[in-house]
Amino acid sequence: MSSNLRSKSIQGYVTDSAGNILRNASIVIKTSNPTTGSIVIDSVKSDDNGYFISNPIPNGTYDIYESGIRILRIDHSPDQLKIQCYKPRTDGENYPKSVINDFTSLAGDMRLNEFKTFLQIEPDFVDVFQLGSSFPIYDMDITAFEDYNDALGRMSKFFELSSISRITTTRFDVEYYSPLTSLNSQYKRIRFAGVPGIKYFDHSKLLVPIDYYSLVASLPKFNTNNVGGVYYTIGTSPDTVSLDAPSDDAVWLAILTKLSIGDIIELKFTSSSWYGIVCKIDDVISLVKWGSSRFQSTTDLTQALLGITVYDGIFQSINLVDETNNERFSVVENVYAQDLGSELYQYPSV
Repeated sequence: MSSNLRSKSIQGYVTDSAGNILRNASIVIKTSNPTTGSIVIDSVKSDDNGYFISNPIPNGTYDIYESGIRILRIDHSPDQLKIQCYKPRTDGENYPKSVINDFTSLAGDMRLNEFKTFLQIEPDFVDVFQLGSSFPIYDMDITAFEDYNDALGRMSKFFELSSISRITTTRFDVEYYSPLTSLNSQYKRIRFAGVPGIKYFDHSKLLVPIDYYSLVASLPKFNTNNVGGVYYTIGTSPDTVSLDAPSDDAVWLAILTKLSIGDIIELKFTSSSWYGIVCKIDDVISLVKWGSSRFQSTTDLTQALLGITVYDGIFQSINLVDETNNERFSVVENVYAQDLGSELYQYPSV
C-alpha cells in the first residue's frame, strides 16, 4: 500500500475571538491544486463542546473554513502519527495468555528467542475497522496458509494464531525509551521494526507483537576492541557461547557494569560477527545466538576475537509495563516498508 493512501482524521476545537466555544459550527475542509482549484474534502459540524473530527484524510495541505471563512491551513501528515501504547490486559479475551512466554524462565533455559509479548495501541478512538484510516485492517483467515514458505504461514506458525485471528498488512515500528536514572536526561532506546497489527477478536483492540525477531540493534551502549583478557568458549553447538575473563580485567569489569539479562552482545571477528542474547550473568556470561533476520551471525567461531559491542535488548521487567508508564512506548507506521510492498512478516523458517 502506497503511503499516500493512508489517512487519519483532522480534529480540533472551534472558538470565537474571545475564546468561547462555537457549537454546531459548520466546518469545511478544502484542498486546492492548479488544475481543479479548490475542492471540498469533508464537511462536519462541531458538537456541544465545540469539538469536531473529520473523516480520515490522506497526506496533504488543507484549508479549514468555519462559516465560509478560512481559519486555518494545516500540513496534514498521517505518516508521522505516533500513538502511545501499553501492555494489554489479559481479561476480556483481549489476547490469549497461551501465546505469551515468561521472560525469566526462557532466559534460564537459554530460549529467549522464543520470548514474545504484545503492546496495545492507544488512544481509544483509533479506528482499526475503517479502510483508509491510520490502521487499515483486512479480515483474512490465516488458517488457509499451511505452506510455511509463505510469510503468512510462518507468522501463523510462530504466533500459533487461531482461526478467529485477523492480521493487518500495515507494518509498524515500536520504540521504547527509558531514562537511565531519575536525574539523567539521557535515554536508552529500543526499537522493534516491521511488526504487524493483530486483532485477536472482533471486539478487541489492535495489538502489536514485539519479540527478538523484530528487535533492531541501535546505538551501542558499550564498545571495545581491547579484548586481550577476554576469552570465549563455544557451547554444545554454535548456538551457545560463554564469555569469561580474569576477575581483575578492566575491560571485563566495564562490560559487566553495562550489561543486563536480555541485552544483545556482538562478538566481532576478522570478517564477520556473531550476535548473542545475554541469558545469564554469573562467573561467565552465557549467550544464545540471536535469531535475527537482520543481523546474521557467522557460523565460523574459530576466528580470533577482535572486539565486543553491547546493545540494549528486551528488558526483563517488560511484563510489568502497564497503563501507568505507557508513555515509554510509541508506535509509528513503517512507511519505507509499506512503499516497498514488503509489509508482511519475513520471519525465517523454523
